[in-house]
Amino acid sequence: MPVLRTIIQDTHKKLESAGIPDARLEAEVLVMNVMRMARQSIFAEQETEVTGQQQAALDEFLERRYSREPLAYILGQREFYGINVVLTPAVLIPRPETEGLVEQALFMALMGMESTELTIADVGTGSGAIAINLAIHLPSAKIYAVDVQDAVLDVAAYNVRVHGVADRVNLAIGDLLDAVPEPVDLIVANLPYIPTDRIPTLQPEVQQEPVLALDGGPDGLDLVRRLLIQAEDKLNSHGIILLEIDPDQIPVVQELALQHFPEGSTSVEKDLAGMDRILSIHRQAVE
Repeated sequence: MPVLRTIIQDTHKKLESAGIPDARLEAEVLVMNVMRMARQSIFAEQETEVTGQQQAALDEFLERRYSREPLAYILGQREFYGINVVLTPAVLIPRPETEGLVEQALFMALMGMESTELTIADVGTGSGAIAINLAIHLPSAKIYAVDVQDAVLDVAAYNVRVHGVADRVNLAIGDLLDAVPEPVDLIVANLPYIPTDRIPTLQPEVQQEPVLALDGGPDGLDLVRRLLIQAEDKLNSHGIILLEIDPDQIPVVQELALQHFPEGSTSVEKDLAGMDRILSIHRQAVE
């Protein structure tokens, strides 16, 4: 039987030949999952023999990856801000950039907001990754996690239960803030913001994610505009909206925000790549 070292090398070459990005890392991740070993173990135990059953499972994973099915869907999970969330093709795969949205929400909640018992809306919750992290780190907060499809909320509900926060994360189906039954202190939203005509130009893996979670309309801001309209009635007097959007959209959304909240102010946070990414909208200007 082949040994682990040979299998990793062979898997790396196969992925690289198929044009898969980050082929070496993906080879290690796939082998780790098939062998049910920690990453350090696959390097420490390179002479471990790989059974025919394990090789068959790996080959099945590879066939799916050759079709450019995202690795996170093949594995059925993704790490996000220190927790693992279960994923299906019904939901968007959480990105590292979106961890900045969680960071900023926690900063606002812990440092910049008056109430210690916050009411938060996570709009477009998807897998529930944002809402779950906020519930873990803000145990006194009440959180509404909203999306528009039952299949999406089924995934979020599973993740919420697994992480033990079902008592504080209220799942709701509906159009943006229409599904939130009361005014909130903080709105967190990673809504679709890719312009429609850019969707066909995205990486093959991204094109296998739900279009509904990617397509933001002609300029990418259809849902953002509707959210700001709804927020006029759903955001408390000193409330804050946090949006993840494209850097090029920031100036447009800042202008829109001040039209809806003329006494407000905005600020911008950068993502891991140093790009403007998180827009904070304060209903009342920060003094």
